[in-house]
Amino acid sequence: MLRKIRNFLGGSRVQKLFARPYAYRHVVATLHGCRSDLLDDKLLLNTTLRAIRNANMQLAKTKTENPLVYRVGDDIMGGGVSVNAIITTSHLTIHTSRLHQTVEFDCATCGCDSNPWAALETFKRALKPTHITMQYEHDELQQRMLTVPPITT
Repeated sequence: MLRKIRNFLGGSRVQKLFARPYAYRHVVATLHGCRSDLLDDKLLLNTTLRAIRNANMQLAKTKTENPLVYRVGDDIMGGGVSVNAIITTSHLTIHTSRLHQTVEFDCATCGCDSNPWAALETFKRALKPTHITMQYEHDELQQRMLTVPPITT
């Protein structure tokens, strides 16, 4: 299996990964125990817009609706609301489950000024979860920035 992965990645041409020349920050979390009456589309849209401001992010100008808000009436998650916001440096996405009273939070940004943890804090205050599971956190500001060597042909 490892040989297949190496071949897929280019065999011996694969080099050690280097840090990006800009800061990349990414937070994925599950908010548990949110009251189902708080999981409505207007509240989630307003909270998303407030989170974008609080995290020092900007909503991208698009030809389509942004953020995109859609309601799912009945699915394996018991219905809920999703909000997908394209920000100028990446995205902020929320998916809710009324049945499980959870909110899936995913926010990625590029640049030193934006802060996805501040966006998560905004949702924590608005939705009042009983607890939060951090699924993934990445912060290149906390890691040593490396100079990317020039690519030679």
